[in-house]
Amino acid sequence: MMRPLSSYVWILCLLMMSLRGDTSVASTFRDCSHFFYMQTPPVGMTGSSLRRICQRYANEARYATLYDGARRLPLYSAYIFKKSDGKRRMDTPWMYEPQLVSKDASGSMRAIPLTDDTPPLIQDGQAVLEDYTDAVGYRRAPLNPDLHQSDPGDKSSTYTLTNVVPLKEDFLAASWSPYQDLIRRRLNNFCHGPAFVVTGVTDSGMSIQRDNLDRLAIPRHVWLAYCCPRFDHNSPYEVRFMFPSYGGYAPNEGTEHSVAELPLKMLESFLKSQKDADGDVTIFSQGCVSESSFKKKRESYNQKARYVTLYNTVERIPVYSAYVFKRSEGERCIDIPWMYEPQLSTYSDTADMQPFPQDYIHMNFDDMQATLDDYNNAIMYERGALNPEVHQHDHDDKSATYTLTNVVPVVSGFVSTVWRKQEDALRKRLNNYCLGKAYIVTGVTTSGKYINWRNMKRVAVPSYLWSAYCCMDYDHSIPYNERYMFPAFAHYALNSKSSEVVEVSIQQLKEFLKKKMFVDSNFQIFAGDCVSDKYS
Repeated sequence: MMRPLSSYVWILCLLMMSLRGDTSVASTFRDCSHFFYMQTPPVGMTGSSLRRICQRYANEARYATLYDGARRLPLYSAYIFKKSDGKRRMDTPWMYEPQLVSKDASGSMRAIPLTDDTPPLIQDGQAVLEDYTDAVGYRRAPLNPDLHQSDPGDKSSTYTLTNVVPLKEDFLAASWSPYQDLIRRRLNNFCHGPAFVVTGVTDSGMSIQRDNLDRLAIPRHVWLAYCCPRFDHNSPYEVRFMFPSYGGYAPNEGTEHSVAELPLKMLESFLKSQKDADGDVTIFSQGCVSESSFKKKRESYNQKARYVTLYNTVERIPVYSAYVFKRSEGERCIDIPWMYEPQLSTYSDTADMQPFPQDYIHMNFDDMQATLDDYNNAIMYERGALNPEVHQHDHDDKSATYTLTNVVPVVSGFVSTVWRKQEDALRKRLNNYCLGKAYIVTGVTTSGKYINWRNMKRVAVPSYLWSAYCCMDYDHSIPYNERYMFPAFAHYALNSKSSEVVEVSIQQLKEFLKKKMFVDSNFQIFAGDCVSDKYS
């Protein structure tokens, strides 16, 4: 069939554009990194022909897309949510991405030319309208939807086929579009700062064909995650646990599947299990837990600081407790009530931890810390102290360990069959061979699971518990089977009553934690790894 003259004009224009400099499709998102939380794109997504697109409209960057040119499929679009009334644009033509056609100087998306057949240079590396014409049962579904934007230009920019995936028509209407509107209303009402959103897909391995050729990869799942570090801490119970981050996903299969909402880490674990993943998947840097969510606390009892804790007020568990070991016989207290942390509550003007009052349920203690009810209703879990009383000698120091800001939920039986034995073995080791001060840091990695109460996800459940000690002044004549464990050593165990404790060097523990936690390249447990110049 002979092409219309207008097609050849477009081809000539595209060839001329290919001689210009590339500005927005590159190997990095450098020019649009501000659309990602902490300017860090997601990691763990794979493809055979990935292009990183700074989606530009009217010469302005609007959002970012990771695009697989071979499958003609955006793996995700990342954008900043803008509060809106949910209205959609009705007058915006569908556009294509000139950056995938040529080294276009402007880089702005353009309307698809009104011809009988889209020029080959356009459709070689991206989807075109003809791909959807005969795709019975599928509709164009933007990953960055216009109802998540308020500015007319931002709304218009969502109408590019590099932001679109083919979703089942009934699934889109009955499940995904209502979920997008639910997220719009939630972020409108309870997010007080920028909300970073990433929406993506997994690949089914199937394709929409045109002219007997595979053209568009069909998603197996579609997913969304948001990150809002500044949110309303007075939001209703049923909403509060979904901040600062949460996610959802659903199979691209008809009306019988609703969107499953789940914590960010569980969504990342799900995506890791898909064939598109390359190792661990991270959507938001540091799990969207801002530094303001971590509280560095001096655990004070009877007007004296006893130890320190880094506490995660979002997940309501300590990240670690750090303390000085005191020689002891391993005695335990039996008369100490569980306490809360006034520093995380507005109902006390003291820095000393305090026993829970009898009627605290309406005092908002639970906004930023765990409460007794969280554990009383957790049949599968029990309280596990990071700073255990058997590592303290003074009665007040022992008493100070009975605060829920020093406690994490461990699987029932884990303490008695696994962890307590190691705590006691370490107590005896330091009693016998540490001549000076012994510093101990005990912490956790999280699993993405939570203790639920009143249908809310309340307290994060650890995946692993770990501990490390540093004793610079130790007995150098100790037996060989103990000597290599000084001046510093460490151990960790899976949070399971059938697990075994693994003893490792400080360096080995650091490498292990780097794979399990969000830590920076300068991560240290002890200054200088507890290596003295005298013995190095």
